[in-house]
Amino acid sequence: MGDTDPKKTKVAYLGPAASYSHQAALACFSDDQGAFLAHSSIKEAFTAVQESPSSFAVIPFENSTYGTVIFTLDLLVDRESVYPDLLVCGEYYLPVRHNLLGYPPQSQSQDASGESAQNEHDQVPTDDNPRPLPEGKLGLGQIGTVYSHPQALGQCEHFLAQHLKGAEKREISSTSKAAERVAKEGPQTRAAAISSRLAAEIYGLTVLAESIQDKDDNTTRFFILKNRGTDSGSHDLPLHQLPSVEHEGWKTLISFTLPQQPSGTLADVLQVFKDHDLNLTGIHSRPSLEHAWYYVFLIEVQGRREATGGIMNQALRELGSKTRGWRWLGSWIDRSEQAKQDISGLQ
Repeated sequence: MGDTDPKKTKVAYLGPAASYSHQAALACFSDDQGAFLAHSSIKEAFTAVQESPSSFAVIPFENSTYGTVIFTLDLLVDRESVYPDLLVCGEYYLPVRHNLLGYPPQSQSQDASGESAQNEHDQVPTDDNPRPLPEGKLGLGQIGTVYSHPQALGQCEHFLAQHLKGAEKREISSTSKAAERVAKEGPQTRAAAISSRLAAEIYGLTVLAESIQDKDDNTTRFFILKNRGTDSGSHDLPLHQLPSVEHEGWKTLISFTLPQQPSGTLADVLQVFKDHDLNLTGIHSRPSLEHAWYYVFLIEVQGRREATGGIMNQALRELGSKTRGWRWLGSWIDRSEQAKQDISGLQ
């Protein structure tokens, strides 16, 4: 599972080691600060925080190329109130560079000693030659199966269509789990994984093609979750420079359901935030499973909920008269502008 030092803050993430969730967790909490505990599903990470074995969880929420992570969205909707104490207390933006990992071609020429010798067509891509080589140069035509998380497969659609059109695409719980699977199966299965360079190092695989994501600015936003009983506020990165204005530099996540009455109720809810000059930055919906075509909505709003008073609290009081029910899911420091600058600097 990971470091179990009782003096460290336990941080849950979607594992195994070397997943993008693991890399985000390492960026949010230092090695001295965090004991990182891998879980086999996002649901398990949620449960770890709800039941308090872990103080925090670092969870993928959405990707700039492929959209919202539905597994996470459904858990936040929390139809059965399984996670009543979970709150979002921070966010982190991770630039994601996908790589195709596997084994070198088995048809390489051999030297006099009997060991394989790569020719110029079998060279692994480097920083000087980052883009994937044409099919056949690294044995891509030999690959029969590609494992990865469904988000990663979706983020690499163009590469897969161009170079691995005939390969079976198999979804798996995380990108690092995909690399682990390929390593365990060995070269005889002709399988490959879409994962990180770190995963290649940990699981002893070769980078067959790198930076295969469809968009160079491909980025995943992670939520940092805490239990409302945890003695902490917004998990700031770094732990200073807090925004000085309550409705600027913060985000809030709210879920709500609508009464079953004439049309226009959703517009009435959104108007509440406009009336209080609170900008909506995101809206999502998921089936409530109570009745067909009845939904739970989640919205992200610029601003924060205060202990007493404040613009957001005024809006939330009005929200109660417009909805069937609502739930505050946390307020945290908005990192989007800094993330845009960081990503721009990498291109």
